[in-house]
Amino acid sequence: MNDHPQVSRLIDDLRGTDKFKQRLALQKLAQIRDSRALPAILEKLQDPDKSIRALAVQALGSVGDDDTIPYLLTALDDTTRDVRRAAALALGRVGGSAALPPLVGTLLGDSDSYVRWEAARALQLLGDSRALPALVEALVADQNSYVRYAAAETLGELGDASALDALEEALLYDENAYVRYAAARALGEIADIEAIPALLWALHTRNAHVWNASAEALWALEEPGFLRVLDHLHDANPGLRRGAYKALLWLTTDYKDDAVAERDDYDVGTGWSWPN
Repeated sequence: MNDHPQVSRLIDDLRGTDKFKQRLALQKLAQIRDSRALPAILEKLQDPDKSIRALAVQALGSVGDDDTIPYLLTALDDTTRDVRRAAALALGRVGGSAALPPLVGTLLGDSDSYVRWEAARALQLLGDSRALPALVEALVADQNSYVRYAAAETLGELGDASALDALEEALLYDENAYVRYAAARALGEIADIEAIPALLWALHTRNAHVWNASAEALWALEEPGFLRVLDHLHDANPGLRRGAYKALLWLTTDYKDDAVAERDDYDVGTGWSWPN
């Protein structure tokens, strides 16, 4: 793919006047990842066409290096949502530790929910645990369910037990089933036995996807979690006792597939929307 004639032709197309060829060239150059195209890609960051700017930023996410980070930071302040989204994701791919403060600022401060969502996903790519407080804040306070979902997902990837309280709160009380599902999965990835009470309570849900994710999270805790579940069989709280019995049934038999399939609310999408 890195043959010189192809890269040279694509650069010529990018610097030409045909908008269709420019868009196609940016897409192809992003796939080829040849650094010789960088100067031509950088020129397109000033293009009056917002779709060209967005594609140029996306290409930087594939071709760019540390030297391109200042350009991506500038693009993060673009007036167009799609350009800012592309800049957030590109920073997650190439930005390293320098990308953390601007991505956190975007997650908590951008006016557009699509951009905040992309920032949460970019922080997952970055994998820096210093983003945890901002992700927790987004999970707890963002009004958009997609952003909260992405925050929960990223917290699971970071695997830090200090996010347990926020994830448990989301699992039990978030109004959106997708967010509850993401929180259950995140708790399974963190795999801390302190989450067992919340996971047992979640087994009382009528939503099959959230139920399954919570049960799988209990499964991920392996033997220490199983023993803690057994302890809750005699819990003074009847809700936890019932949850423990449900967990025990799921963990020890083939109950899960048939019984969950009989539930009447298999659609996880309750409350799923994208208000800004």
